[in-house]
Amino acid sequence: MRLVDPTFGARLRELRQARELSLRELSALAYVSKSQISEWETGRRRPSLDLAEALDHALEANGELAALVIERPADDLVCAAIAAPRQIDAGQVEALAGTLAFSRRLDDSLPAATLLPAVEGQLETMQILARDVRGPAARELRLVAAQYGQFAGWLNSQVRNDKRAEQLLSTAARDALELDAPDLASQTHGFRGALERRKASPRGIARWFMAAYETPGISNLHRVDAAYKATHGLGLLGDQRGAADLLNQADDLTTALPDDATSPVAYWLNPSWLRLSGGLAHLGMGNHQRAAESLRAGLDAMPDGWQDAEWSSEYVEALALAEAGA
Repeated sequence: MRLVDPTFGARLRELRQARELSLRELSALAYVSKSQISEWETGRRRPSLDLAEALDHALEANGELAALVIERPADDLVCAAIAAPRQIDAGQVEALAGTLAFSRRLDDSLPAATLLPAVEGQLETMQILARDVRGPAARELRLVAAQYGQFAGWLNSQVRNDKRAEQLLSTAARDALELDAPDLASQTHGFRGALERRKASPRGIARWFMAAYETPGISNLHRVDAAYKATHGLGLLGDQRGAADLLNQADDLTTALPDDATSPVAYWLNPSWLRLSGGLAHLGMGNHQRAAESLRAGLDAMPDGWQDAEWSSEYVEALALAEAGA
């Protein structure tokens, strides 16, 4: 079975009409029948992931349509979980977590506005499951639901649905703490701090990244990331002494991190990523040359394609500011 976002048909029609293609012309480009395209546009049938990718290629849509289709070997498990939430087992939870991981990876290549409708729909399903689940898999299922809320909050913050983002992130952080998942709670506070960066609010940056830094029980990897970003906020506020003290603490923690340190709740977070966070810290303190060096190294260490991701633009812009001030 496959899960297809209900907006798929409308989006397919919009893309086709924007390129002034008839059903027949698109069918020739995508190597599918005209009747199939018509049925997809009207929602009478659901495309496979392969066919959605073929349509994306024909329409030059950069994966927009494929993002609305989730088709994985575990789909039967996902659908079974939705049908019987009180009987969810560990395998079904793993399948649901895999669906989330699939969506999160798309954030590295697709605009947030493209992903958001599908993720909001998935979140609604997860909230129902988390409410109804019973048994030994209940905690893990609720953790996946909290991560869905965090991700939806992150996407909303990127498109500046600020109130929705704040509500989702607050709920996800509360749920993570109740479920004894400190790294998830810390990272969620950090997403709230990232929203404050978009608002250009130094006080908000410092407040939420300090909340992330001070979350009890977090790993050193998350603590360093939060400390650097809180330093950025303190520096922008003019608290040079507080910023310098926190920067020194972050630097000390960084030296103790293993080179292969990773986070189970933030796949992007590793020692290379901390160069970006450290660059923001130095930028906030006015150390422009250090900031430029660190940001440049962090951007260069990104996996292929990440520099073109929508979310990475703030680090590219920060590098430009640091270079201009150096």
